Amino acid sequence: MRPESAAQELVALAIARSPTIRAMIDRIERSDVVVYIRYRAFPDSLLNGHIGVLSTVAGRRYLVVEIACGRNWVDQIATLGHELHHALEIADHPSIVDTRTLAAFYERFGVRTSGFGGVGSTFETAGARQTGQQVRRETFSKSVRTTEEK
Repeated sequence: MRPESAAQELVALAIARSPTIRAMIDRIERSDVVVYIRYRAFPDSLLNGHIGVLSTVAGRRYLVVEIACGRNWVDQIATLGHELHHALEIADHPSIVDTRTLAAFYERFGVRTSGFGGVGSTFETAGARQTGQQVRRETFSKSVRTTEEK
């Protein structure tokens, strides 16, 4: 995981509050994907997050997760969980190496939420939705882990 400096606090809070996020990060760290996390202002105010393939180099796949800025931290953490689920979907399918193969995967296994194919289309999976909801529940129900706790 490689959060940009602006997203480091969000990732730290997500790790402290969500066992699901901690487990997903552990799985990602053991995979061939590297996930960059950054904030972004989306033109569509209904879009909370996005994942994309940046490149594939020397057996590593580089992904970017973008989280909508201007949302409350609970929504941002839930979105992070949702997008990390997508990162694991990608990690589990070595054939996803670029934008084209990512789109082909979601054409087959996802549900289209906008667009008509190609660039600009968005897709969703039930697993990512469920993970986002689980992380949201954990965010509200767990106390924050601190280094002082034993």
